[in-house]
Amino acid sequence: MKIIHLILGKANPDRMNGVNKLVYEMVSTQHRLGFDVRLWGITQNPVHDYPERHFKTELFQMMKNKLSLHQSIKKAIAQLPQDTVVHLHGSFIPEFYHFTKLLRSRKIAYVYTPHGALAPAAMKRRGWKKKIYLKLFEEHLIKNAACIVATGQSVYDNVSRLVPIKNKVLIPNGQPIIPRAEIEERTEMIFGFCGRIALEHKGLDLLLEGFKIFKDKGGEAKLHLIGDGAEMSDFKNIARRLEILDELTLYGARFGHEKIEILSGFDVFVHSSRMEGFPAAVLEACAMGLPVLISRHTNVWDYIEEYDCGILIEPNVPEVIAERMLEYEKLYREKRIGEMGQRARQMIAEQFDWEVICRKLYAAYGKAVKNTYTTTI
Repeated sequence: MKIIHLILGKANPDRMNGVNKLVYEMVSTQHRLGFDVRLWGITQNPVHDYPERHFKTELFQMMKNKLSLHQSIKKAIAQLPQDTVVHLHGSFIPEFYHFTKLLRSRKIAYVYTPHGALAPAAMKRRGWKKKIYLKLFEEHLIKNAACIVATGQSVYDNVSRLVPIKNKVLIPNGQPIIPRAEIEERTEMIFGFCGRIALEHKGLDLLLEGFKIFKDKGGEAKLHLIGDGAEMSDFKNIARRLEILDELTLYGARFGHEKIEILSGFDVFVHSSRMEGFPAAVLEACAMGLPVLISRHTNVWDYIEEYDCGILIEPNVPEVIAERMLEYEKLYREKRIGEMGQRARQMIAEQFDWEVICRKLYAAYGKAVKNTYTTTI
């Protein structure tokens, strides 16, 4: 069985794009396990300008008219053997609609992972536009998928409300254990965030307002953030208005060893998102032994609660964020943070091993290939 992963982009792990990073890890593990796997990427710049990798990557030119596909990708589809399964990553991507029509014409199976785009909170953004697009394009793609692979519970539940489907499975993302760099002892606690600076999506406006309340109530911790994005100036304006800009340390985008060194200095990882699929950043923090402060929208809480390695923000509002930060500061003074971090690592080792995840995916792929299409476009 040949496995093709299709994304927008190149699966470059050194980018602030969670889907690209997790697909890189997924394909790398499947290749290491001996699967016949490769990556296809649709990109504006089809140049192989990424770190060395062991799996084969084919890049295709993105068309200006997103309702069309480059001739090279059409040719590649025509040459696929019948026992191929294509794993699509992402939602509301016009190219995928036309891509899957070509797959169906050849009776090539595909599975579909929407990541966070079909979560209830995400669907409310530009709601009427998404409803129209869903009816015209995405519904066709979902209905005809051999299997829907959801990474988080909220998407798993919501996809059936949006489109009647028969085959779906819940398989979370994986995450390897990450050695934590040595850090100097200090007395002041550090809350940290790593990800794209997107105010509404990542709930960073809530985090800033919550941190302000925390400081006003006597909290003495600092807040460090790794990441960048188009909304950085708006982010700074909010912090400036709240008079907490001087309390923040902004590192900008960081990758690889440099990012790990900074993350190693955090005591608690915070993710107050309003919408997510299954955020790699939270798993990465846990893999380093960091306890977390997260919203339920991250879809990770059930695991965190089971292993008692984090605190939930519920409801996800500034006042609750502040109260939970104060709780963590008390735990920090009582030297109980380390125990929670150890349990976070244990959770990653037992629940999110990439090899286990990829074998589950392989089983889903096998069923997809056996599911012969009986409908025509």
